Amino acid sequence: MNSSLIRLSHVTRRYEEAGVQRTIFEDVSIEFARGEFVVLLGRSGSGKSTLLNLIGGIDEPTAGDVFIDDKNITRMNDEERTLFRRRHIGFVFQAFNLIPTLTVRENVMLPLELNGRMAQDRAQELIEQVGLTHRIDAYPDRLSGGEQQRVAIARALINDPLVVLADEPTGNLDTDTGARVLDLLDSLTRRAGRNLVMVTHSEEVVGVADRVLRLKDGKLI
Repeated sequence: MNSSLIRLSHVTRRYEEAGVQRTIFEDVSIEFARGEFVVLLGRSGSGKSTLLNLIGGIDEPTAGDVFIDDKNITRMNDEERTLFRRRHIGFVFQAFNLIPTLTVRENVMLPLELNGRMAQDRAQELIEQVGLTHRIDAYPDRLSGGEQQRVAIARALINDPLVVLADEPTGNLDTDTGARVLDLLDSLTRRAGRNLVMVTHSEEVVGVADRVLRLKDGKLI
């Protein structure tokens, strides 16, 4: 078994825009050690979110392969990749993406229920860990931004994922709230030995990470 949990091998991503072929990055090879917290930095349009989506199996490379836990997700069909993503990858987004008609408990439970598994006890445990037991039956519009992001973190962890991918998770939060959310996300992933890969514009996050990768002009520097 490879010692790396995530491995990109000679990955290229291009797409066509207004008849012009645009290269996001080309021939990128990188490995992420098990349990590592890696931050992706770079200007808007540098390919940070695209790289995150390739690791998460949301996007497919134009060339090359992406491996998670020695499984080549690039060679899976859409259904296989969707099932793999549901079982092994957690996502945290800048916009929270909570379902407004579901309570805190129901939002957290949802990914596990999609996998046909009992979710209530696990959801209760995670909601306690993110400090929201007192808001368990509240709806998202009754929560502050920081509370909504804590719900999103609990939801991302409900499946005990191998990998947590966070795309600007503190971007919609004030500095103090963002720092608390970052500490929580960091502690909950490290405690379980999960990989955390985070896209951010914030240089403040750099000091918390194990490694920082900067993207510029389609290359990792």
